[in-house]
Formats: sequence, C-alpha cells, structure tokens
Amino acid sequence: MKREKLNYDFTKMKELFQRPEQLNNFALERMEKVAYLLRDKEKYHCPADCNTCCYGSILMSYTEFTFIMLYLQDNWTTEQIGELFRERVGLLQNEESLLCPFLQEETGARHCRIYPARPLICRVFGTTASPCQQPVAPSLLAEELFYQTYDLFYYSGNQFIALNLDREWAVYEAPFAFWCLADDSTESRSFLRSFIEERGDSFRAVLYDQEEKAFFYYSRGRKEIIPTE
Repeated sequence: MKREKLNYDFTKMKELFQRPEQLNNFALERMEKVAYLLRDKEKYHCPADCNTCCYGSILMSYTEFTFIMLYLQDNWTTEQIGELFRERVGLLQNEESLLCPFLQEETGARHCRIYPARPLICRVFGTTASPCQQPVAPSLLAEELFYQTYDLFYYSGNQFIALNLDREWAVYEAPFAFWCLADDSTESRSFLRSFIEERGDSFRAVLYDQEEKAFFYYSRGRKEIIPTE
C-alpha cells in the first residue's frame, strides 16, 4: 500500500548524529535506570505476527529519541540508516497518525526493528491506539512506578526536557519524525512549525508555548491547551 509522506527531504539531515556527548550519556544513564525500575514487571510475549498496538502516532521524549539514535549508530549500517530516512521517516499512516518508521508490516518475524530501544509507551502499555485482538493480558503497571520512569525520561531535576522550535514553541513529546525535524536545523524546525499550523494537526505531539507557559497540541485546526493540574 502506497502511503503519503511529509513533504520534507529527510535524507539531507546532517546534524542528527552530532549531538553532544553529555546528552548521549544522559540518555544512556536514564535508560539504564528505567530498565532497572521495570526489571520485575511481568513479561508478556506478543505473537510474532501481531502488530496491533504498533499503530497510531507513537510519542516519545527527547531522551528516548536520543537513545534510539544511539542504538541506530551502534547496530545499523550506514546503508540501513540511509534507507530509513529515505523511505520510512515521515510516512503517514492516515490523516491523523504518523506511521512508526521502525514497524515491519510485511514479515512474520518481530515487527519492531528497534525493540531493545523502544519507547516507554511501547514497554509498559502498548500505544493504546487500538484494542488488542490477541489473548494477551499484561499485568498492570503501578501508577507510581510509571511516573517514576516517566520523570526520568521527561525531566531533569525540576526542569522538563524540550527542544525549542523558535522563541515561542518547544517540542515536549512527539513522534520520531517530529523529533528529527526539531533536532536538525533551523530549516527543519521552521518546516515543522509551519506544517503544524497549516495542517492544524500535531499528530498528538505535545508542544509548549513559552509565552503562555502552557502545554498544548493541535487537533482539527484548533490549539488545545493541556491542563497540568
């Protein structure tokens, strides 16, 4: 099935793998702590041919995005990375969702190409984009434990982790393709802001208005403020 793609040439991105070593170490440290916190969570094994919860715009923090980029550098060839950004990053699943670029739909093997580096939402709940069709019953994750792991990815001390698009907007939680655009260059950040405003849809990405001091997302052409209390 032929899918539409964001109208941006992701292959010309040159700065994505050039982030500071301090940031890389921070992501590695936080992932290690999260893995430790989740060590006793009951394992559940989805059937190899099931990818029901792999759809919908899968959101992640900048910390998780950084960890995924490190995983790609360490485990993928230059050719595989090139193909990823040429063919997969920015694909639209439908009018409301970006397709996860790491989803393998055409094979009966494990569908996630970055399973060891998958985001938190994929580790603890699935994406909840659609109900599970398989007889799999994961154990519930205690709310306190979820927020402990969430805070490790999304906060550093009392400061939330975000990337500025410009003086007004910052990206807080977003699909992989949005993080690529926000992290690469002034040109790509400008494209992302214009894309969201013109389309009126942020694919569930959580943004931050630095003047209004408020988290928000775009949906159906409307800016929706997210309550924080």
